Amino acid sequence: MTVRKQDCGRRVVKLSVKILAAVLIAVICAGQAHAAAKYVFLFIGDGMGTAQRNAAEIFLAGKSAQSSQTAAPRESQLVMNSLPIAGEIGTDSLSGVTDSAAAGTALATGRKTKNGAVATDGAGVKYRSVAAIAHERGFKVGIVTSSFLEDATPAAFYAHSDSRTRRYEIGLQLPESGFEYFAGGGFSNPKGKDKKMRGLIDIAASKGYRVTSTRTGFDSLTPGGKCIAVSPKVRAGYMPWAIDADEADKNDISLAEFVKKGIYLLGGGSFFMMAEGGKIDLACHANDAASAIREVIAFDEAVKTALDFFLEHPDDTLIVVTSDHETGGMALSVIPDDSMAFYGAMSLQKGSYQRFEGSLPNPGKEGVGSFMARARDFFGDFDGLGEELSQRKSVRDAFAMTATPKKNRPVKSAPYKKLYGPYDPFTVAYMREMNAAAGVTWSTFYHTGKRVAVSAVGAGSESFAGSCENSEIFTKLLAALGIE
Repeated sequence: MTVRKQDCGRRVVKLSVKILAAVLIAVICAGQAHAAAKYVFLFIGDGMGTAQRNAAEIFLAGKSAQSSQTAAPRESQLVMNSLPIAGEIGTDSLSGVTDSAAAGTALATGRKTKNGAVATDGAGVKYRSVAAIAHERGFKVGIVTSSFLEDATPAAFYAHSDSRTRRYEIGLQLPESGFEYFAGGGFSNPKGKDKKMRGLIDIAASKGYRVTSTRTGFDSLTPGGKCIAVSPKVRAGYMPWAIDADEADKNDISLAEFVKKGIYLLGGGSFFMMAEGGKIDLACHANDAASAIREVIAFDEAVKTALDFFLEHPDDTLIVVTSDHETGGMALSVIPDDSMAFYGAMSLQKGSYQRFEGSLPNPGKEGVGSFMARARDFFGDFDGLGEELSQRKSVRDAFAMTATPKKNRPVKSAPYKKLYGPYDPFTVAYMREMNAAAGVTWSTFYHTGKRVAVSAVGAGSESFAGSCENSEIFTKLLAALGIE
């Protein structure tokens, strides 16, 4: 058994009593034979690499240190980083650097495939998922995501398609799975691309699913039957950005709450739950560090919910936390001693990049000065950098490109893609400069081939230590479930 070690000479770690209890339980049980797990949680942080996890942890440390006004370098820790079993997985698909469809397929079915294929070989051969196999063996199944329900990662656990873009076709397979609980995001194309097909929600309801998209309906859900619980504020199927959430709005439902409700609804017997932090990936695609950090923290809160359950059922529960791939090539030049400054910089941003883009006026009506003022107000003037950025060539060039009609931009050229990707040029350029000042840099707007971390605790968790391929997670999960 590999147990994660803390370097006390470099950082101070104060684990909560509950997390420390989990670590001690795992250490005491090391090397002992485990009965098959009755309750299995697989958490997938879409796009979450090691840097993303570390950035969120340093942010939390800075927040803790600032609130106590001490200079302790590290007083907080992500729950996922505290789990005692540590490993890593390779993420490449048969196409090379993976997409979420191929990565989700590998994790769910144990089979490598080409990009774009969802639980198939891309030519019609279907692969069975660990969720489907567990369901056949009497386990209840829950699928939770902050993304939309037909998105590639959740779809790999309940559907089959040679192309992830066939969302309506994928959505039709959701009720056919018979899984007891789907939650978080809604449907992206509920009536097909032409919006003329029968609604996926109506179809699911006709198949016996209770469907709710309100806080009241969510709170009133009780065990028995099958249900789909959708966030009250979905946009194109996605849950709201964690950074945009209104803490005073009691109608908001967090990813952690969806997981907690799933535990309640699936309880009374064995269950398998896959929970995805799907918007970490979106934030990293846009090189939005502040939003990515909040998504990682929201995801970690969901992991904590599972850990609380584990502490009540330590002999029967397995928690595995990993990622499908890394996005953005995020790199940190922040040391723990700088955590307060890092927190200060990242906490200045008032919302997601999407919120900022949506607030921008026509650049033809307001000039570069107005845009700069808006950016300083939204992203914050960290270390007095705002005025300097307004004169920086990279930012002013980006504004000029934003002011250029889209049809006249060289969007297909390699230099343009490297500088701005598919995003608003001014937003991306300004955000990247602010991120760099805080110690976060990005190498791409797309996926990378980096290996990603695995953390685990509980029954059968020892097998997740060390290095392996993403497709081996499937085999290890089946073994933990006692399924050969």
